[in-house]
Amino acid sequence: MADKVNASWYRMAGEYELFSKEREFLLAVDFSVPDDDDVNGEHRGWARVRLLDAWDVVRSEVEQFRSPMGGLLTERFVPEFTVVSLDSRVLMNTTVWGNGTVSTIAIRL
Repeated sequence: MADKVNASWYRMAGEYELFSKEREFLLAVDFSVPDDDDVNGEHRGWARVRLLDAWDVVRSEVEQFRSPMGGLLTERFVPEFTVVSLDSRVLMNTTVWGNGTVSTIAIRL
């Protein structure tokens, strides 16, 4: 599954022009600390990131990419995240569905 999710995400990111020339984009992040009841979303924002030559969203198992819904369906790591191009013309969301499948949607203005 990891190779398929990574390859599909990268293909779509290129096709929909997510990346800047330096392969940078914005990643939605939650800056709150564990056990913090942030009901107002005050700790959420965007981080400017760069895709390195060696990257792996799925196998990285970065906790911020872990899907809360995926955790209910399986013990394996399932990513769920949102990214936006630097010019705000492309939004992509990778999510897990109730049947455990992962997909990415892209919106381009």
